[in-house]
Amino acid sequence: MKRRAFTLVEMLTVIAITAILMGIIIIPLIQSFNLTRAAQGFSDAQDKARLLIERLSREVSNSAGVRENDQLRGAIGIRVPGRPVNLGGTNNGNPEFVLLDYAKLDFWQPAQGDPSRFGNGAFENPDTGRADPTLRAPRGQVVLPVAPGSTMVRYWIGLRQPLAGDNPELYNNPYDGLLMRRSGDRDNLYVLFRAEIQPYIYQGGSFVVNTRFFSDVDNDNKPDDIDDPWFFTQDGPNDVPGDRNNKASRMRNWLKAATIVTEFARYDMIQPIYTKTNRQVTYDGNVPRIIPLVQFRPTRVSAEPAKGQQAVRVGEETDNAGLVSPDAFETQYGSWANALVRVYPTGWQAGVPASNDYLVGRYVEAANGRRFRIFRYDPDNDADADDTNGEGDPVDDVEMFDATTYEELLSSGRVYAFTRGVLDANGRSNWLANANNRNFFIPFLPDGTTGKVLASFPITEVGVDIPGGGVRRPDNNLPTVATGAATTPLTDPTPPGTFADYTNDINRRFNKVWADQPNLRPSIHRFIDLRVAPNADGASGPLHPVTGFPRIQIVPGSEIVYGPDQNPGPNYGQAIRYMRTTRDPGPNQYRINYVDLPEPTDYPGLLGVPAPPAVYDANDFTSAIVQPRFKAGYLQFNSDVNTPLPQGNISVYYRFQMTRPNDTFAVDYDTRRVLTIRLTVRNYPQTTVPNPQDVTLSGTATVRNYVR
Repeated sequence: MKRRAFTLVEMLTVIAITAILMGIIIIPLIQSFNLTRAAQGFSDAQDKARLLIERLSREVSNSAGVRENDQLRGAIGIRVPGRPVNLGGTNNGNPEFVLLDYAKLDFWQPAQGDPSRFGNGAFENPDTGRADPTLRAPRGQVVLPVAPGSTMVRYWIGLRQPLAGDNPELYNNPYDGLLMRRSGDRDNLYVLFRAEIQPYIYQGGSFVVNTRFFSDVDNDNKPDDIDDPWFFTQDGPNDVPGDRNNKASRMRNWLKAATIVTEFARYDMIQPIYTKTNRQVTYDGNVPRIIPLVQFRPTRVSAEPAKGQQAVRVGEETDNAGLVSPDAFETQYGSWANALVRVYPTGWQAGVPASNDYLVGRYVEAANGRRFRIFRYDPDNDADADDTNGEGDPVDDVEMFDATTYEELLSSGRVYAFTRGVLDANGRSNWLANANNRNFFIPFLPDGTTGKVLASFPITEVGVDIPGGGVRRPDNNLPTVATGAATTPLTDPTPPGTFADYTNDINRRFNKVWADQPNLRPSIHRFIDLRVAPNADGASGPLHPVTGFPRIQIVPGSEIVYGPDQNPGPNYGQAIRYMRTTRDPGPNQYRINYVDLPEPTDYPGLLGVPAPPAVYDANDFTSAIVQPRFKAGYLQFNSDVNTPLPQGNISVYYRFQMTRPNDTFAVDYDTRRVLTIRLTVRNYPQTTVPNPQDVTLSGTATVRNYVR
């Protein structure tokens, strides 16, 4: 029987059909494997991110204290390839230094055991009662109340293998082709480390810097590089010449003490910023823009209305109490960073040009550093086209107060900090020349530690300007008025001249008014008008009706009044502290107006005196004698016609404020009391899939204490 073979055409046809069938079957099979691997990578990344967030949040919340991590204290330095020549660079991809903000966190574990029983740098084993050099941290019950122990935990982003011998290893990402070519080489990615170390160890009877992890070149027993962002980068910008081998040794010790809490391979903790359409990395010169994939940031709080604190307590009631305003405003959290304060005054209306101005207190960069300054902001007159935060710019806004100048002078003991804060701002904006600005002035200070805005100031910080400061006056520069000779209308019935001749003589001014204005008897007072009472150095106070500020009030209960003792006895005429009353005062008492009181609408008809002029006039009887009793700063004393004030001086200390009851304070700030942990796990499932599986989670942890 004759056998028939396949023809060449038939063979080729079979091969072609087989190839097509294999392609139809195998390609989807391979793709399904890739999808399965990608899904597995995503699941692994999600699990790892969730566990890490939970662990970090728990550890921070349970710590005894978190070290501040703003600016360089929380930054980490890394080295990554620079821009190659074919992409416009000049260093052909050589390593460049990059600083990552908020990529490092240190916190102290609670004290455990008895630190005094540490021996030879070892920790006590509570099971044996002996010093155990194998222990890497103290063991035992937490010492209550909880206090920081000797063990510090550090989380940071670092290269998985930063050293090869004594030479630095380089970053190698063979997967995505962004900073370097794809390859089959082993990766060397940035991972998240965790280490428990002791910055100080017990040696020779005292605690000394642990030089296994930190340097102490100046021998001051303080770690030189505890906040160095380049502590884990060989040949970093801050390295001390001649310390290269020692630093390599310290880095090895960090590696021994640390564990990688992400994964050993295929997980990267940095992300280049790139354009997705062409996958081109964004560079600043030769340096690529990099973001860390874990950040330990203070939690941002936006536009939180600060609550006014109680201004009047029981026993401090006053007339017209409805106008008494808080002088402190508190937010929910303290430990501020990057604060911005907006003040919307009473009557503010958004979008109404005549009444939509408000105040903004913010930090600005100046030649003498970062300054907190207060500006009047006009939303309808903002000429700054680059204004991205909606708060204007010092070029556009009217600067009214330099709070940083105030705090610097106050902390250094130099005089008249409030005056200097006003004048420094005025030197840049000339705002005092505008009466409308004076009506708008609301100075305040941010107290980031307690989370408060403080809006009152002591009269002792007002005085004749001394550029550069000076020695504080022994008398604290208080407003002081003489009582004059101890005379009464009965013993001094016809004082010569006019009442204006006795501005600094309380008794004789009383006598003069009594003699010249019998129609006002018996409601004539011995008094001080703090609005026009000069400070001891001759400076006008902030209450002054012409040169002062219209919004001003006296903080209730802040005043301290000293005068001569009015009671007969051995102490008669000696300086004592007077007591406040809400009725007509008797001996050693006073009555005070904290705020303006309602004025009569018909002075001639109700009081029998002419209406006061629109502007204060020291020579006008109504303006200088009658009207002050309706103004803030009026102090009434014992006005018995038969009993004069003893000869001497009356000095008054008080705090002043310029807030009103319906003023609103809103604060934007980063609070260190609540730490936000933002974590992105970037997993490369396999080399054939260049796109990583990214999972981003965030969590918060309440910080018990911040440690500098």
